Amino acid sequence: MPDWILLLPILFPLFGAFVLAPIAPRIHARVRVGLPIVFLGTEIVAILVNIVPGTHRLTLSSWDFGFFSIALQVDGIALLLLLTMIVPLVALRLIAPQHSFFDATSLLVLAAAMLLTSAGNLVTIYIAWACLDLALFLWRIARNIEPGTAPRGLLTGQLAGLILLAGAILLATGQPAFGAALIALAFWTRLGLFPFHYLLPTRGADPYDLWFARGIPLIAAANLWLHWSALRADLPFVLIGVLAAVAGVVAVIWIWREETPARAAIVAVSCALALIPLAITFGGSASVALALWLTLTIAIALALFEIALRWRAENRNRWQRLIWFAALLSLAGIPLTPAFLGRVGLYVALWETGNALLLLIAGAATLVLLMPLWNFGLALKGSELREPTRVEYAGLVLISLAGAALAFLPLLIAHALAPDVGASAERALDLVVRTNDALGVAIGVVTLVIPIVGSFFARTLVRDLRPSSTAFVVRVARLIDLEWLERILTAIGFQMGSVARNLSTIAEENPTVWILFAALWIAIFIVIAR
Repeated sequence: MPDWILLLPILFPLFGAFVLAPIAPRIHARVRVGLPIVFLGTEIVAILVNIVPGTHRLTLSSWDFGFFSIALQVDGIALLLLLTMIVPLVALRLIAPQHSFFDATSLLVLAAAMLLTSAGNLVTIYIAWACLDLALFLWRIARNIEPGTAPRGLLTGQLAGLILLAGAILLATGQPAFGAALIALAFWTRLGLFPFHYLLPTRGADPYDLWFARGIPLIAAANLWLHWSALRADLPFVLIGVLAAVAGVVAVIWIWREETPARAAIVAVSCALALIPLAITFGGSASVALALWLTLTIAIALALFEIALRWRAENRNRWQRLIWFAALLSLAGIPLTPAFLGRVGLYVALWETGNALLLLIAGAATLVLLMPLWNFGLALKGSELREPTRVEYAGLVLISLAGAALAFLPLLIAHALAPDVGASAERALDLVVRTNDALGVAIGVVTLVIPIVGSFFARTLVRDLRPSSTAFVVRVARLIDLEWLERILTAIGFQMGSVARNLSTIAEENPTVWILFAALWIAIFIVIAR
């Protein structure tokens, strides 16, 4: 197969955005209902053709003078993550076939996320990074999803992209430690974690858009961490450990004020996302497999959360609670889910590397975050009882089969991806199953089990101790939101704009200012000449 086939998964959503989206309203209704499934099926085929003969790499342009190139690459990990973006979309389309799919901005988000997942070097990552930020901004404005914070998200993403570019320059000019720290900070921002949580919608995401608001962008962001080894730079252990610990504490504070299931799920998932950089940093030779399993678990959990919320909104009450609990338990990492090996392996790695404090924070944060999720699941019901249709059941079966494949065939999938991923998976088994550190495994399992069981029995504490809007914890949550910092920066910006406007007015009304300005430059040139 030629290497240009890796362009197909990226170009096809662009074709849908610019060709199918404008003509979709003019297509007959019966054809329009099945067209998204045909589109997504074709997209899956476009992804799968990249399996043979293995890794594909395509250099679009090269500038030898600047020592950089624009290149795309699809290896086994990127291939699996691209499929993870599309398969839940098929299931969600079957779950809610009446909702419009061919939305140009949604398809642009998908194309930009695929471009970021396929980026082959830091320069291409920066370009795809900017495209994804712009696509998310347009999507949020078109869908009216937190339009007030959409410019803030675009600005956050662009500043993080500049940090990434600065890190890449430092990495290439012989300052690997500082460069790696900046790149890690940029990758952390791409996950939308504190203190860069405004990159993605935070508290106003539509339950019907949870996958586009969080799932697809976060899969692309996780892929950056999974390919950290390509940078050939040491990870900043202290920076990532501190950021992960702070993110866990902040999530615990934020969860007390969330009053809707969609927002609570977003906070819980954000804490789980912080485990991915931890796995890459402290997982050793098992890091790629641990982080990959955690990423896939978060993706499946997000899809299940959205299915439950969709069925709740449409009064499909038969299975919505079970779907919500399946998402909750999958996120928590019970046995027979991909997160079990990922979480336990990470906990063992943290114990063996002497990071017991991070282990304690991860377990305690999981315990507190799961408590409100149990309550939301028990209260998840609509006003009527309606039986899901066969098509909706088909969507549920599809996402269940995907979760079952990841749960029961993790080693087979790992070995099929690439030899290095298979070796990492074997090392993960050495940490959890074939281990000589029985104490470390026991501590890891206890850290996994206690939050699940304890959160179920302690769930009433969240309901009984629900703080008021004036409570201290809610005030702290608002302080951590950093909205006050935005107001200060905005006020400073307005003042600077006002000063600049006044100076320009003075210059326009007084020609003497321009004469002095010209004289200043003449004096500068005279000094330089001498």
